[in-house]
Amino acid sequence: MYNTYIFDLYGTLIDIHTDENSPELWERLSLHFRYSGISAEPKELAREFQEEIGRQMAAPRVKCEYPDFDMLETFETIADRRGVKPAPGWAAETVRWFRQLSMRRLQLYDGVEETLQSLKARNKKIYLLSNGQKTFVEAELRVLGIYDYFDGIAISSVAGISKPDPLFYDYLVQEYGADLSSAVMIGNDSRTDIEGARRAGIDGCYIHSNSSPDVKEVDCKYQIWDGDFHRVLKLLS
Repeated sequence: MYNTYIFDLYGTLIDIHTDENSPELWERLSLHFRYSGISAEPKELAREFQEEIGRQMAAPRVKCEYPDFDMLETFETIADRRGVKPAPGWAAETVRWFRQLSMRRLQLYDGVEETLQSLKARNKKIYLLSNGQKTFVEAELRVLGIYDYFDGIAISSVAGISKPDPLFYDYLVQEYGADLSSAVMIGNDSRTDIEGARRAGIDGCYIHSNSSPDVKEVDCKYQIWDGDFHRVLKLLS
């Protein structure tokens, strides 16, 4: 039925849990800054991090309804305010440190890789549309062995646009040539994934996972409430 399959990432393909408010995270990240010659106490660092994200969101790079921030720029700005010009690659390393320190769980949902393999074997186009940061999205796709299944990977921190903004789907078309006329969006969030797909004029497949927001009803053509990813192909084929 569909030739183009667009997937959300976190909570849909990847079962993930992070704790970005952990005091231990900010203590260790503060130590990472000090190792780089940048003085930043844990609480001060956590506060500036949130303030810089707020600044970027208030003055977005792209004129849109749902902008996103760039964590690389966030850490670079924090360093710059202290008059420090870190070595090339420091910001990307810091983003990776932040992610690893916050990580509590990272694994594929059962049935994900088999589904992607089957779609690939059928010559379907497979795209990722993810709200997230490029530095760790691409790394986690590789760690979990599914990076090469995608014909295009659209990440909100790069686009400057996030779901459910229809402009993010336009970005997918412009950057990767995705054909939305034969597309379906598969995701676990009724607002960002399913409402976004509806606004973009494509069908949606909602899969209720352990990280889905608490909702009782979802307005879309296909629905999987037991979290069984194996059912995606059965519904959409």
